[in-house]
Order: sequence, then structure tokens, then C-alpha cells
Amino acid sequence: MRPERQAPWVVALAIVVVSFAAILIRLSDAPTAIIAACRLAFATMILLPLFVRDRRRGSVLGSGARQIVLCSLAGLFLALHFLFWIESLKRTTVASSVMLVTTSPIFAAVFARIALKEAVGRKTTLAILLCLTGSLIISRGAVDLGPGAVMGNVFAILGAAAFGAQFVIARSLRRTMGITHYAFLTYAASAVILVGWALSTGQSFTGFGRVNYLWFFLLALGPQVFGHTSLNWALRYLPAPKVAVSVLGEPVGASLLAWLFFHEVPGYGLFAGGALILYGVYLAITEKVPVLLD
Repeated sequence: MRPERQAPWVVALAIVVVSFAAILIRLSDAPTAIIAACRLAFATMILLPLFVRDRRRGSVLGSGARQIVLCSLAGLFLALHFLFWIESLKRTTVASSVMLVTTSPIFAAVFARIALKEAVGRKTTLAILLCLTGSLIISRGAVDLGPGAVMGNVFAILGAAAFGAQFVIARSLRRTMGITHYAFLTYAASAVILVGWALSTGQSFTGFGRVNYLWFFLLALGPQVFGHTSLNWALRYLPAPKVAVSVLGEPVGASLLAWLFFHEVPGYGLFAGGALILYGVYLAITEKVPVLLD
């Protein structure tokens, strides 16, 4: 099967694996910032042997200074996505944060049109609207507009913008750059930023039980290395907005897994909103790639 036809299936499988991230995070009792930093640090270490192997074989594509700079920028945006979202959860309601973070496909669509001259197809546009509606139903429209929550809402939107920007950079680089090289450099840059930020805020990476480090490793191996790397692989064949929309299936999958593992019975809003989101994801990943703009 040609990669172009494989890509939607790879994205679907990646979303299933990424959905386990919330379960692994829930199992850990470490601070969220430490979890995020360890997730990217372990992912970098897991990819290091593959990166070294490809370098020795001369099969690593895209090793110029421009690619390295853009990978570092993608890593920065990935780190900012985590940091802004974490901070938003401290300043506003979870419903507000989740609802606003799901606007990332809009940013991806705008950035892709400006930077890559890629048009967004009608089905993908409809998919974005369906996913946003589904998210609104799940959160019950609860966007906190109180004075104390303003900055939290702003941080959530910035997190969405950073996530969309990271996908657009990945889309641009993946046209000529091997997935191992891209993923390693991007995750390494993000890990350095997240670890540095955690240390600068006085947080420690020691003192947790051994089981926590097992959750960190599984989080890196599954959701990050397999899940996110698969999404970045697919960006060579699918536009950034399509992949960004697909990621919105993660909260639905995570909620269903929480029902299975933690017996957290979801509300009716999840089923109604989740159905819209999953249908939107289906529309996005099955639409033919839009024609490039002149």
C-alpha cells in the first residue's frame, strides 16, 4: 500500500496510542511539568540509537543548518504548548482550557495557508467546525470569563497556537527530512526547554517512587515516540490541519479509557460531543489532499 493511503490509518492508530497518555499521567503522582519534561527527555533517549544508526548509514535526510534551526523551533513550539496548557489549567477551569486548546486546527489551517500556501478542503473545514462543536458540547460551553481566568484563557489559546505552529513546521520539514532525524532533533530541543524550565522554577526530578519513572518511560515510548512520531510521519503525506483535527480524537479516547481503567463514567455530553468529534476526524483524514495554492 502506498504511503499516501497508509497515512490515514497510521494517524488513526496513533490517536489510539496517544489516548493512553492521560491514563499514564493519571497513574503518576509527579507534578505535571516534571511529567512533560521526562516524557520528552525519555523520548529523546529512546530515539538516540536510531538516530546514530541512521547517521552512520548515511540515511538521515535533511542535515542542513536550516533544518536544524527549524527543528529547534518546532521543539520550542511543542514545549510552549505544554507550558502554556499547564499554566492555563492553574488559572482557569478545565472546561475552559480544554475548549480553547481545541482551537489548534484553526491555527494550523491559518499558518499552513500563510507559510505553505496550502488550501484547506471543504471536508476539513467542516471537520474543524464539527470538532469545535463537539468540544463545546463536552465542556457545556463553560468558558470562564471571570477576571481571574482571563490570563488562563489566553494561555490556553497560546497553547493551541503553538501546537498548530509545530504541526505546520513539521509538515514543511517532512517533505525532505527523514522522520528519525526530525523527531530526534525536535524532541531533544523540547526536552532541553522543558527540563530547563522545570529546574528554573525549583522543581526536582528526584524523590519519586520507581513506578513513576516506569510511567514516564511508557509515556515516552507509547504516546510520544510511537504516537506523536507517527503523526509527524503522516505530515509528509497529509496537510497540517488534517492531522491537527485528528488529534482532537485524543480526549474522546482518553475519556473512554478512563471509563475502562478508572470506572469514571462519562456524561451524556461526551457521547454526543464525542460522536461529532470522531465524525469530524473521519471527514478530515479521509479527504483528498487539497491542491496547493499558487
